[in-house]
Amino acid sequence: MKKDFRNIIIVVLSIVCILAFFIFAGATKAIAVPEIPASFLGAAAGAAITAVVTLLLLQGQTRAEEIKERNVKVFEKKSAIFSEYIDDVWNTWEDHKVTDKEFQKLIGNYYKKLMLYMSAISAEKIGKQLQIIGKFAGNDDPSEDEQKKLQTALIDIINTLSDEISLGGHINEDLFKELGKDAKDAEARSRRSNTSFKMLGIKLHTELVLKAKPNIKCWTTDEKNQVKDENGEEMSISALASRELERSANGFSEFMLNGKTLYEMRGK
Repeated sequence: MKKDFRNIIIVVLSIVCILAFFIFAGATKAIAVPEIPASFLGAAAGAAITAVVTLLLLQGQTRAEEIKERNVKVFEKKSAIFSEYIDDVWNTWEDHKVTDKEFQKLIGNYYKKLMLYMSAISAEKIGKQLQIIGKFAGNDDPSEDEQKKLQTALIDIINTLSDEISLGGHINEDLFKELGKDAKDAEARSRRSNTSFKMLGIKLHTELVLKAKPNIKCWTTDEKNQVKDENGEEMSISALASRELERSANGFSEFMLNGKTLYEMRGK
């Protein structure tokens, strides 16, 4: 109510100011009296045209800003959903198999979330890959060939999502395989480095034999990894293996007990 009253006052004051201007102009003969109505109408028409043009420009700018803001929000939501789905795909691949629960989650989020933000072409691509994945769902021991097919399907899903939000990055399948092999090797090395005599149930003063040189023997001196050689010199089992083999070596992979290397005793 107050706002409307204020607007009325502004309009009235504007009209009064315009009339006062023309009265002053007529009194001072700055504008001839007969020309005042025409000048007034011309000024009013110019003001009206200017106001209309300004209003249209402002409305167009406002609509453009609203569309831009909406697109930004949609992209942010889309990126968050795609990133979450990629995490689900990656978690599925970690153990190189797909459980029924994992597959149901991928399917559920595909219909509930992904399809709302994807093009029809991308939705079809991912749908086909999910069909492939479904063939291996619930298989606790997939063969090497089945793992390759599963891996290809999962990588295709990630690459399709990447294209949808124009990230530009693609997973190279050959490089992915190489890095996967390196990761397995690193995991195996880590397990070997954490091996101890206590873990293997080997007691103090147990005799161990070097696999490559059976005449080389040593005896455990603690529960972790320390041994002493035939001369009584104490060192880690890996240091002794490296010395005798003249190369870097892991003692648990090189020394044996009862015909098995210590690493084999872990069931590997």
